[in-house]
Amino acid sequence: MSWVQLSFLIVKALMTGDFASCFASVPSADAEPEPIVVREGRFERTSRMEHEERGTVTVTVLVVREVEAAADADAIACERWIRTYGWEPVAGNGSWRIVGMDTTAPAFKETDGSGRHVWAFDVILTVVRSL
Repeated sequence: MSWVQLSFLIVKALMTGDFASCFASVPSADAEPEPIVVREGRFERTSRMEHEERGTVTVTVLVVREVEAAADADAIACERWIRTYGWEPVAGNGSWRIVGMDTTAPAFKETDGSGRHVWAFDVILTVVRSL
């Protein structure tokens, strides 16, 4: 499983929860005025054994809305969905396996250049990679 696939699992979970407009990159306001954007960080190794290594990957979820109250409410709903999503059936793929997941509380991030309000939260994935 590549890191792109780890963030894809977050997108897939959001789509399962009927949160439309998930994108891997920020679309223009003309193309999609209210997206949910998913950004994947680097793998940070915390331990290594003979046949596997363990670490974390942080995936940031940005909820972009024209109305700030909607951005807040939708970010809270997205975070709650991700936090309670049943990961066990989809946690493993090839040499990568999600063994833990935590989230941060959604918070206001910014008002972007087009005047849209952005709220964000992080999904911290603990993963094991077979070597």
